[in-house]
Amino acid sequence: MQKKDQAICLRTVAYSDTSQIAVFFTETEGKISAIAKGSRRPKNPFDGPIEVFSYGTIVYAPGRQEGLAVLAEFAQQPLFLGLRRRLETLNAALPAAELTEKLTQPQDPHPRLFEGLRQFLLDVQEAADARQIRIRLIVYQMLLLAEIGLAPVMDRCVNGPHPFGRHWKWIYFSSHQNGLLCPDCEGAFAEKKRISPAAAAALADLKRLKNADEKTIQEIENLLLYHFRELTGRPLKSKPD
Repeated sequence: MQKKDQAICLRTVAYSDTSQIAVFFTETEGKISAIAKGSRRPKNPFDGPIEVFSYGTIVYAPGRQEGLAVLAEFAQQPLFLGLRRRLETLNAALPAAELTEKLTQPQDPHPRLFEGLRQFLLDVQEAADARQIRIRLIVYQMLLLAEIGLAPVMDRCVNGPHPFGRHWKWIYFSSHQNGLLCPDCEGAFAEKKRISPAAAAALADLKRLKNADEKTIQEIENLLLYHFRELTGRPLKSKPD
C-alpha cells in the first residue's frame, strides 16, 4: 500500500548510473530512506533531479521492517531554491539537514520538528544578515534536541537542585550529563566544558540571543559543535562557518 506525505530531502546517494537513494524527513512518518529508480536520468518521474533540500509531496511504497522504501512520485515545489544563493545561508542549512538525519530515528514521526525545519529553511533564505542566520541555526538546533528528548538542562545544575545563577563562580556544561554543572558538582565530572554566564543564560532563554554579543554567539556555536560531536561520536561533515 502506497503512502503520501510532505517531505524535505536531507541527503542523496548515487545507487547506480540512473538511480539514487534519498533520505527524506517527512511530516507524518519522520525519516525514511527510499530508492528513486531512474532519478538520475534527464527525463524522470520526479519533476527533475532529487537534491538536498528538494521539497514537495512524495508517494512511496514502504519497505519491509525499516528497509528501503520505493519512491513512486515526487511533486517538487521550488520552496528552497534561495538556499544556494548565499554561502552563509547554505553553510547553516547543510548542518541542520545533517543533524536532523543523524539524530532522528527511521519512521519516528516528529511533525513539530518537520515544521520547524521547513520554517528554518524559509527563514534563513530571507535573513537580512549572517548574524540572523547563525541565531536561527542555534534556535533550530535547540528545537531538534528538545524534539528527540535531549533538551539540555540549562536552568539548574543537572546533578542537583541548585538553580542556575550568574553568581556561580564558574559554569561548566557536560555533554555526557546533558546540562550545566554548578561549582559544587563540577569537580566530580571529567567530561565538561567551561562556558560564560552570558552563554548559559542565552541557552536557558533563547530570546536573549537577539541581544547577545558576537563573542557569546560564537561561544554558543562552539559549544553546540562540541555537544553534537559528543552525541554522534564524530564531527559534523558540514561544519557551519
